[in-house]
Amino acid sequence: MRIFILFFLLGIFLHGFGQQAGCTDPLAVNFDINAEVNDGSCRYMPIVHSPPFAFELPAEVSETSGLVFHNGNLWTHNDSGDGPVLYALDTSSAQVVARLTLSNATAVDWEEITSDEEYLYIGDFGNNSGTRRDLVIYRISLDALPKEGNAKAQAEKIKFYYPEQNDFKKSKTHSFDCEAFISFNGSLYLFTKDRGQQNTQLYRLPATPGNHAAELITEFHSGGLVTGASLNMDDNELILIGYVQKVWTPFLWIFNDFEEDNFFTGNKRRIDLVNLVTTQTEAVCHLGDKHYLISAERSPTFSARVFSFDSSPWTDSVTQNSKRRELARTDVNMFPAPDGGWGSLVVRSQVKREMRLDISDPQGRLLHRSVLILNRNKDYEVSLQGIDIPGDEIIVLLISGRKHMTRAFKK
Repeated sequence: MRIFILFFLLGIFLHGFGQQAGCTDPLAVNFDINAEVNDGSCRYMPIVHSPPFAFELPAEVSETSGLVFHNGNLWTHNDSGDGPVLYALDTSSAQVVARLTLSNATAVDWEEITSDEEYLYIGDFGNNSGTRRDLVIYRISLDALPKEGNAKAQAEKIKFYYPEQNDFKKSKTHSFDCEAFISFNGSLYLFTKDRGQQNTQLYRLPATPGNHAAELITEFHSGGLVTGASLNMDDNELILIGYVQKVWTPFLWIFNDFEEDNFFTGNKRRIDLVNLVTTQTEAVCHLGDKHYLISAERSPTFSARVFSFDSSPWTDSVTQNSKRRELARTDVNMFPAPDGGWGSLVVRSQVKREMRLDISDPQGRLLHRSVLILNRNKDYEVSLQGIDIPGDEIIVLLISGRKHMTRAFKK
């Protein structure tokens, strides 16, 4: 009995001095002013952003697939079809100033590079059809990277496999392709590219030579194909970049305020990159502070190029940027069904215009997308009854050109 009373009093003591968990980000729609511990529940309105153009890439690296910034140079490589060569770009002139050839490596499908304080890692793990059994990550010393000119180096091999993959038949919907990884605390973290579920699975393996079984940690609903990753350890921030399959709409995810390697447990914010539509965004790298570079390979509509990105407007705990271009002279309202269920949206514009309508849940999962042709001062009704809406809240995003508006509705 005395032991029970002791534990009971201890529980009261700990409860009284415990910290309240909730959404701690003032930029979130569900910010809790009383929350002291971030429980990962923050929800955000959809964001549309146009990252500024930085420079075009030379033809020699038009299939750019990975980026690392080291010793003042931007290092990149081509996708499949090139030799085992790394290229250094001067960011001022955007010209190739150095090349490093790995003399004991092949380039089956190089997809990403990352680094830590000592090594550079090259991921030859592109696996579009799901048939590869020779997945490998090459490791070289950062000291082997020339500042300028051409050089050669020997690489160490980190071989690995996915224990969950039992079927190696050609497939378009498998979950064992990868184009993004980072190095953290002596391990490599791989973010897979799942064409079937539009998710990304997070795997971990040692950053040491050998043959390793990749350990499945968790998964995240990315809403598209993840093609690049960059970790900013100074600001506890992870960036994932990719594009939506078939419609070629680029996006990025910002993850911040997480603990250790629990990248998906903190704040999660998606940003759609409207001015990069039809480009194939391939890589992202951290430059310093909260500045990043994003590369896109050559496409039928764009040459290979690099864009700048600053995460601070969405990760600094200040009010939203007042310069956001709001879609004017447009209104949207939600009318419930007679039985209290989801009824319809009614959109009205004071001018004739075409716009895109996205309906998402509070976690950013896209539930519906359509194009509206609006006549001046005429109601356009969109029925919600045929849309699978899992909860009692939706986020509505309207985009016309580079202007947009967001509204949240509850049933």
